[in-house]
Amino acid sequence: MKSYHLACYNCKKVCDERESATLCPSCNAPIETYYDYEQIAQKLNVYALKTAPISALKYMAFYPIDNFKNIVSLDEGGTPLVHAKNLGESLGLHKLYIKNETLNPTGVFKDRGTMVEITKAKELGATAVCVASSGNMAASVAAYASVAKLPCYVLVPEGTPIGKLAQTLAFGARVVQIRSAYSACALLAAQMAKHFQYYLAGDYTFRTEGQKSQGYEIIEQLFWKTPDYVVCPIGCGTNFHAIYKGMEEFYKLGLISSLPKLIGVQASGANSLAQAFQQRRKDFDVIEKPHTVASAIAVGNPLDGAKILADIYESGGLCLDIDDEYLLYAQLEQARLEGIFAEPAGVIAYAAVKKLAEKKFFKPDDTIVCIATGNGLKDPKAPLKILPEPATVEPNFDEIVNFIEHKLYALRESGREEKTKNIFAKPPQSVKKIENVLKAEFGIENASNISKRVFEDVKEFFIKGKKISRSDLQYIIEEVLDQLSLKEKVLEIIDFSIHTTLKQKAEGEIWANAFGKKIHKKSQGVGPVDAALSALREALEEYDTLKVRLTDYEVGIDTRGVDASVEVKMTVADNKGNSVIARGTSPDIIVASLKAFEKGFNLLYAKNAE
Repeated sequence: MKSYHLACYNCKKVCDERESATLCPSCNAPIETYYDYEQIAQKLNVYALKTAPISALKYMAFYPIDNFKNIVSLDEGGTPLVHAKNLGESLGLHKLYIKNETLNPTGVFKDRGTMVEITKAKELGATAVCVASSGNMAASVAAYASVAKLPCYVLVPEGTPIGKLAQTLAFGARVVQIRSAYSACALLAAQMAKHFQYYLAGDYTFRTEGQKSQGYEIIEQLFWKTPDYVVCPIGCGTNFHAIYKGMEEFYKLGLISSLPKLIGVQASGANSLAQAFQQRRKDFDVIEKPHTVASAIAVGNPLDGAKILADIYESGGLCLDIDDEYLLYAQLEQARLEGIFAEPAGVIAYAAVKKLAEKKFFKPDDTIVCIATGNGLKDPKAPLKILPEPATVEPNFDEIVNFIEHKLYALRESGREEKTKNIFAKPPQSVKKIENVLKAEFGIENASNISKRVFEDVKEFFIKGKKISRSDLQYIIEEVLDQLSLKEKVLEIIDFSIHTTLKQKAEGEIWANAFGKKIHKKSQGVGPVDAALSALREALEEYDTLKVRLTDYEVGIDTRGVDASVEVKMTVADNKGNSVIARGTSPDIIVASLKAFEKGFNLLYAKNAE
């Protein structure tokens, strides 16, 4: 006799798992798995449960699996519960823990649920699997489906982080990007499953059952004690509900004497449940276009939203949201103080604890467990939104000394408020003023050669009508340092002119000194930048023996507003097989582009002169 059955969470209609294990056919609410805990208690070997090594597979008595021979496992679970002493010390919390789910086989907590879900797919005779995902579940389902030898079809929102897509494709899944949010992908995946008779994986009841094991493990790792708080990210909400359900099951079986308070965390751009909690509602409003750097929880219509709110109210917990900027800096703190590099969604639990601790919400001896859900390499571009790119120097030890002594590693290590800080509202009147600012803002001392160049470049910014923010000054300093590293310049751009209209090609005109000669040329391009660079390349054609060419071009804007500075990153190569990356900064994208090309051109000729 089975120890479980499926029924609708809302209307309680009993469902046949062979017909549906996703949504209720009567009211379309999520289906839940219910157990006969008396039957489980009779069969449960408590001694083995408490002494066997921690692993997701040790909790087989709590999963809705009929035939253990069908198990599809990659040895998921058994992840460490890290006592975050350094973070805790910074917040005045003595018992702060991080459940490090980034160490699962595909780098995410989803593997626990996928183990049960793909096992059930095999058990139910599936011939193929399909799934909608914001990225993490796609990779997880693809991995387990490949082991189970089941074809896997994946629908993800366009723009899904490349780390997650790379994993999914590597595991052999057939991936389609949808020009919409996750909710549209979920709807299409359900239609695909029905039309082609595929097994529909996703944030449904069998996934919940697998992910309960986090709750079991936390209790075990705290020596069978219940934490005061469990803090968990909310996307669809399945994991949040799963962890609480796991702890509830231990409570019902008498293995623990209390339950934790739950703190659910959403991103501010996808905060439907946080808004509902503030209004003490049991329902919530759908956010049609969720937006957040935490792509894994960019869900505007959480499938298990009603369950989450019920769990939070029942536990006496709360739900809050975190904005992207606060989240990204919390990501760096967790990585630097505890060595746990999680993606934004995987660090939002700590960000919430930090925010609440700043308001003195916790007691110093509260036991708090944060769920770090996914590895930072899942979305490697996210932290780069606030981190500097590494400095690039010539292979010369003097450059290394310069980097250390002038503290160039600290140039861009500042928060958003610092970046937008106004340094010069009007042009500085002397080099001495620049020297004082470099010392006060960046700790750069005894650098008169740098200060003189910075002084000249700052004046150019003001000519363009741009005030100087701290971020602007950072870029200017870096550019000056790059220029100082060049012993000789074969190209110096004097001036340019651009004429462009709405319906005609842009026309560019350039004046420069190259190889000891004055050069001048006009040309056309598909836009003003292309026109300027085309004119420059044509002017250089007669003298450029290395045939320098542009191979890559990127534009970055570091500050907000219409007067923001532009940083152009350009890769240029020559006919000798050399290539360099050069940068240019200006309020004007054309100036920034020409500066970058000029620098790259000079670097290549310097390399060939060695």
